Order: sequence, then structure tokens, then C-alpha cells
Amino acid sequence: MEVEAFNQKISNVLSKGTFIIPDYQREYDWDESEISELLDDLEKVENDESYFIGHMVFEGKFTGNTFKVIDGQQRITTLTIMLSVIRDIFYEKGLNNLGDAINDKFIFSKDMNNNTFVILENKMPYPILQSYVQSKPDEKDLEVKPIKSGEKKIIETYDYFKKNFSEKSDNELKDLRDKILNLEVIFVAASDKVDAHTIFMTLNGTGKDLSAKDLIKNQIFSLYPKQPHLNEPNDTWQRIVSNSNDNQRFLNNYWASRYKKIAEHKLFKEFYNEVVKEKKDIKVFLTDLENFSINYKKVTEPTLSDWDKSEYEIYFSLNAIVKIFNIDVANTFLINLIEDYNAKKVSKAYLLKALKMIEEFHFKHNAICSLRSSGLDTFYAKYARNILSASNKHNKHIQIDLLIDELKNKMPTKNIFELNFDSKLFYSSKDSKQKRLVQYVLNKIEAKSHNNNILLNNISIEHIYPENPKDSTWVKLSHPKNAYNIGNLVLLDASINSDIGNKNFEDKKRIILSKSSIVTTKKVFEDSEEWNEEKIIKRREFLLNYTFENMWN
Repeated sequence: MEVEAFNQKISNVLSKGTFIIPDYQREYDWDESEISELLDDLEKVENDESYFIGHMVFEGKFTGNTFKVIDGQQRITTLTIMLSVIRDIFYEKGLNNLGDAINDKFIFSKDMNNNTFVILENKMPYPILQSYVQSKPDEKDLEVKPIKSGEKKIIETYDYFKKNFSEKSDNELKDLRDKILNLEVIFVAASDKVDAHTIFMTLNGTGKDLSAKDLIKNQIFSLYPKQPHLNEPNDTWQRIVSNSNDNQRFLNNYWASRYKKIAEHKLFKEFYNEVVKEKKDIKVFLTDLENFSINYKKVTEPTLSDWDKSEYEIYFSLNAIVKIFNIDVANTFLINLIEDYNAKKVSKAYLLKALKMIEEFHFKHNAICSLRSSGLDTFYAKYARNILSASNKHNKHIQIDLLIDELKNKMPTKNIFELNFDSKLFYSSKDSKQKRLVQYVLNKIEAKSHNNNILLNNISIEHIYPENPKDSTWVKLSHPKNAYNIGNLVLLDASINSDIGNKNFEDKKRIILSKSSIVTTKKVFEDSEEWNEEKIIKRREFLLNYTFENMWN
């Protein structure tokens, strides 16, 4: 490992040559709180003092003149903007000699052939940095408009400093310039890219660090076969980012589903050992990552449009697991399961068998009983890899059966389920946090009454016994909270909600039996001549038993 590290002032750093921010780096994203904090720190520094701002890691030889910025791009970009603003104000004040001194040494430089080059070069499509910031006031291209968020941040940062510096005196500006140039960093240079990233991972810089995802992206881009006039890896990566919502957990899920579950800080090292050192085809790897991202989106952001009408059961289960129960520990297995189903390596029957078991388990384990999910992510990751590596459909189905058997053994007992049932399945207009779960249960029962999944639109939840009864025919409840119990709750067509109002039971029954389209709601009223606390408790017992024993059968 050839690594050099030296304590350097920013003036010396910017005088060394060209600093290139590669196109795999994240966009500039410092906000006002970060730039104001830096400015406050500078204001506190005495003129003869230096101030340490952390490590900066570069790919390149210390004795060279071209460096790729691995860690420190947010800081070096911000400092360049600050110096550019001070230079511009000097020019506006007619202090051209002071402006030139900054411009010709710390923003631009010249090579041996007297060609001018920009010291900080951003390889991302940022015309803004050079045209709006680094160019002299009379050379700025103000017609160039920011497109990406990073470009907008650059302009916002420039404008922030311009506003703050414009009222400063000449001497105050010179003092600020000197404080910036006297800032100290540990300049870390590694001639090898991997060495640079390894060093980066062990250092704690003050800027926003690259994540494992950023580092892996860097490696992919650097190893990808060069194709003139094509930007294939970047296009593919952008699709991956879109599918995964730029979520770090996506990459963790991918690795767990293909290799093993590991901590995020070990991910780049594992990637390097498994992919780079083993010289795996990087195009194949990136294609697999994209395919995984497509199914990742189907699982984590389920929509009906992803499925044919005959596959709506798949959507309903996925939506319950990830949206209603807020479960993500099963993602690795679900993604690989969907991948094999799409490839016709798993039958629809077995796909639904697995989904229903996972749905039932997490309804009972998490949504109702609030039991800890520790170890379940490892459990699902194991079966994700098992099903993916299984050699044929038969063996994949065996893995699904094994997973189902283990989940059955992990299922909470009915006693634990009952202890938590009432606290999780209640709803009031003043406490609606469990509304989605209540609606899920009632929707599920309604769907089973049709022997099919149905789409229920414009549905509300009705308290049979009113939350605030006005009619004198309602017998006062001995336990007022029973009004919010699921035993007292039914689905109601939104179209007749206003008709129901706060009416007595007889009027409610007449309206619902004549106008409602909801089978299970009509049955409750058909089977009841009156509604009281005894009826609520009896229906609660029925729903308790039904949700524990029959809802997924």
C-alpha cells in the first residue's frame, strides 16, 4: 500500500495542481446550517492561528499534479466558493490586484504551455460551478440554469457568502481570505484507488462521508468496460437509484440475499473481496443489481399496476406486510421469491403460500403482539439465498415449505395474541393510529366472504354504538372503551356515511340493509335486533378467534 499523509495548509493544497471530483461522487449538498457553521468557526479564529478541518483523501501521488477527490469534496468545493466570492467582491471594489492574486493561484492556474486550467474540476455535469462561481464577474455565463439539486446548492452557497461578505471592509475580507488559506488538513494521497478507499473508510472526516453505496458505485464505474459515446453504467445506476429510492438498505438487502448478511461498514470490503478480487464480470454484476432493484421496488413500494388482475392476491399480501405492518426484515426473501416467480421457477401457488404465511406471521407477531424481530432478518436472508441457489422448481418449493414450517414454530400463542388484541384493534376519531390495521382486518374478512380479494374503494369505519350517542335508545356502556373495540366496528360505504350520522340502531340498520354494498356489515345488522355491550363483546370474541385461526385459511 503506497500511502502518503502530510499536514497541509489549504493554500498549499490548492497550489498543487488539479483536483478532480469524479462523476461517481454524490452531488454537492451542504446546506445553510453547515456553511454557516464553517463561517462561524472561521470568524472565531485569530489571524495568526490555523484551524484544522480534518482529513482529505485523494487518489494520486503526493508529488504529482492531478488528484481525484475521494473524501473532502464538500469541503474543498465550499472553500473554492468562498474564495471565488471574496475574489469577486475585490473585483467589484476595483481591487483587481487582490482579485487576481486569488484567481490566478487558488481558482485557476497555468500549465507549462501557459494554458489556463481550473484547479477544482467537477466531472459531474456541473456548468454552474465554473460558469457561475469560478469565472470572473465579467466572464460569468448567467444564462446557464441549475438543473440538479447539487447545482442549486452551489448557487445558494455562493449567494449566501456573497450576502454575508459584501458588507465587509477591505481589511476584513483580506483577514477572511487569510483564515481560509491557513486552514489545515491532513492531505492523504494513495496512488492506488482501492488503497485510497480503504484509507477513507478508516478516517473520520468532517464532511459528509461517502457511503458503502458510493464506494461500490466508484468501483463499478472504474471497472466497467469503456464504450465510446455511451454512458451505460451511469444510465443503469440511475435506474437502480430510481428503483431503490437511493436507499442504502437496498444494497444491504442485495448483499444479504446473494452472499451473507453483514454490517454496512463492512459492505465495501466484502464487495471488493467477492467481486473485484475474484474478477467477476462487472457488467453481469451491475445487471443483476438492476434486476434486483426492479423487484426491490415491487416489494417495498407495491402497486396494483405491477400485477395482472389474476395476481392481485400478491399485491394485497405485499401491501399488508410492508405498508400496513411496516415490516422490512422479510425483504431479502420476498425479492428473491418474486424474482423466481417472474422467471417461472416458482409456481404461483407456492408464491401465494409463502406470502400468506409471512403475512399471517407478521400480523400476529408484529402488528398485534409487538414482538421483537431480532434474528428474523438473518433468517429471511438465509432462505433468500437458499431459494435462489436451489437448482430447480421442486427444490425451490422445498425451501418455501421449510421456511413456512419454521415460521409456524415461531408463531405467538393464542394467549399472547389475546392479551394484545384489544389494545391493537381499536379506533376512535380522536385516536386513529390503529385505523389502517382495523381496516385491514375488516377488509380481509370482507374479501373472504366473497371468496376472493376485492378492491374496496371509498370505505370508512363505522362505530355501530356511537362514540357520542345522542339518541336516548342507546343503553349506556358499563365500559365506555368498548365503543372503540373492533367488536363495535364495521366497514361503511362512504356514500352513506352522512345518512347514518348519529342515528339509533333501528335507523342505522334500515339504511345499511337498503343501501350498503358490504356483505359482512349487512350480516352484522341482519343478525341483530338490537345492539348493546353484550353484542360488542360477543362479536369481539368471534373476531378474535377468526383472526387467529381462519383469516388466512
